[in-house]
Amino acid sequence: MKKFFLFVGIMAAFAAVNYAEAIEEINLDLSDEKNTVENETTEQQPMVLFGEVKEKEIYSYSNYAESLSSVGASIDVVARKDIERQGTPTLSELLTQQGSLFVQNANGSLGSPSTVRLRGTDRVRMTVDGIRTDRPSMTSAGIEPQFILADDIERIEVIKGVIGNVGGTNASGGLIAMQTRRGRGPFSMEMGSEMGNLGTFKERFAVMGGDEKKDYYLSLTWFKTDGGMRTTDLGKIRNDDYNNLSLVSNTGMRVLDNKADLRNIFRFARARKDIGIGYDNVTYGTYQSPNNYSTNYDIMDIVSFEHNPNERYNYNAKFGVYHNSANNYILPDGINNDPVYESISEIASTRLNLMSQHNVKLADWNTLSLGYNFETEFIDAMSHDVSTQYGGAIQSIDGNYSGNTIQNDVFLHDSINIKDKLFLRGGARLINNSDFGTYVTPNASAALVLPTFKLKTAKTKFRGSWGQSVNNPTLYQRFATADFGWLKTVANPNLDAEKMTGWDAGVTQSFFDEKLSFDFGYFNNKYKDYLSYQYNDDFTIGQYQNIDSARIQGYEGKITFEPTTWIKAIVSYTYTDSEDLITHNDLPGCPRNSVKSTIYWTPCDRFNMYATVESASGRSMSSTSMNPRTDTYVDVRVGANVKLFNFKGADVYLRGSIYNLLDQDISMYKTANNISYYAPGINFRTGIFVKYNLPEKEKL
Repeated sequence: MKKFFLFVGIMAAFAAVNYAEAIEEINLDLSDEKNTVENETTEQQPMVLFGEVKEKEIYSYSNYAESLSSVGASIDVVARKDIERQGTPTLSELLTQQGSLFVQNANGSLGSPSTVRLRGTDRVRMTVDGIRTDRPSMTSAGIEPQFILADDIERIEVIKGVIGNVGGTNASGGLIAMQTRRGRGPFSMEMGSEMGNLGTFKERFAVMGGDEKKDYYLSLTWFKTDGGMRTTDLGKIRNDDYNNLSLVSNTGMRVLDNKADLRNIFRFARARKDIGIGYDNVTYGTYQSPNNYSTNYDIMDIVSFEHNPNERYNYNAKFGVYHNSANNYILPDGINNDPVYESISEIASTRLNLMSQHNVKLADWNTLSLGYNFETEFIDAMSHDVSTQYGGAIQSIDGNYSGNTIQNDVFLHDSINIKDKLFLRGGARLINNSDFGTYVTPNASAALVLPTFKLKTAKTKFRGSWGQSVNNPTLYQRFATADFGWLKTVANPNLDAEKMTGWDAGVTQSFFDEKLSFDFGYFNNKYKDYLSYQYNDDFTIGQYQNIDSARIQGYEGKITFEPTTWIKAIVSYTYTDSEDLITHNDLPGCPRNSVKSTIYWTPCDRFNMYATVESASGRSMSSTSMNPRTDTYVDVRVGANVKLFNFKGADVYLRGSIYNLLDQDISMYKTANNISYYAPGINFRTGIFVKYNLPEKEKL
């Protein structure tokens, strides 16, 4: 607690020093301030030929930049400047702030296995620079963001609902598309060192730069924390460390008379998580284990080529390799009722992606796109279990399984702009999967944008989207077997692909040239052959199976207020109603009500701060449909950045954040027998951040 008050005192002191200067700058004429900021940005970050997407544009919707105000889908964008304001270390913490999006940590703390749910379902597709990143070895279709650090992200685009199938299969909940940072302008360097309670620290070093001919970005980040997980059974878990080492590079060069961009993006992450919890194989109880841990290796390499021969035609091609190795070790510790118990599993999965898209501008108001996607997945795993089950003789069980699948997609979509008022988009994807056959997933969206009656600078947008999506079972669901003594998971190679038909509709009302906007919408999704984990009558055998049907529907609302460049506020509300139409239970992970808000305040160049609030109620967090619910909670986070001084081109900042400010018991997961796993209590991080820019006289 003393550390916390010391941290608050330091931040308050630096805030007070800069407060007078902040007030003085606020009183300046806002138009002059805006022009100054724009001029400085232009000088420091000159535009490069490819890859530039403005904050109020969307790229992943059509694989080329277009205005957010003209699309018929519900979309959130997290821009680089907002990521920098927060200084948040992990992608999970950024995603959980977005409306209708939830990150469920299986064990509460950072680095724990996570499930991302969008509009109530974990059938969410995630891409990094266009390449799919969910693991074929996962127990359920979805993504795990806990291994990706936020410092290396340029922007995040969240397309909500079935229209996310514009990115491919396994996107009935939506599409999360991320871009890796790239260099701009003259050589610059970033260094950071942060620390906090719970044994937390982060060390980072990055260099970057770019011009009209080339650009580069290279970073190395080491992030470590003790975690801070708690349970209703065991209190604070002593063995809950998380350790992540990430290396990211993004290099590009312009060729063919600056009409083409050739790029390579490489990402490597090595993460270790001490699990901290063991299982008593005799009395069916949990205990604090000093030896359980898991390691995860994520390796991705992407080669892309984009070419704009003329104003009417452009195309791109990408090849990506994504490899993941996930290993879990439950080792003998001599403190449970089965002292020889040992369980080791090692799973390696690899995905290859090859894709291309051609865009033809048939007219100023009509763009036609044709594309192709090839992907193949491999999984190879082994398991080793030793136990004296029920106090008997030593038993040893070894298992190995492997599998692969191949998929080819051809897609077509057409975008029509009628007098900058009516925007229509329609298309379809023809999918051939080596295991699940051939199927078509259509999609359509529309937006009608009109000036608001008798209100200048105000616009009213009516939007709607419809589509069908297919979620293929993971290789783990089809091929994996596991014997835990008390429970045996059986592979099901006969699983069918899950189908979903969904639609949404909404209205957006903006005022003052979109400085203030209100958005409200309704969504409805119906599933067939829903993939669900089912038990036998005595709960000794579990298996993934298809159930006939399920339904998710709800309402979304969002208010965005950004009157100037120095303040921005977002408030969102989501109501979700889900049902397994066979058992009539709620689907797991769906909260009934959720309210989220984020405020950014940047009164001057030397000081900025942010605050986020998340509240959820009625959240069913069990991994099954048995529906134990977590308590309502309010999670408040605040942080600030203070520019201390400049020394020979190096800007030195003090950065700090406080998490779970209200010190609440935030339960992110509850088991079927009502054991809750809690995120850490109040905690903080603070440190020094340095950004160096090559002085003007030394610029090349």
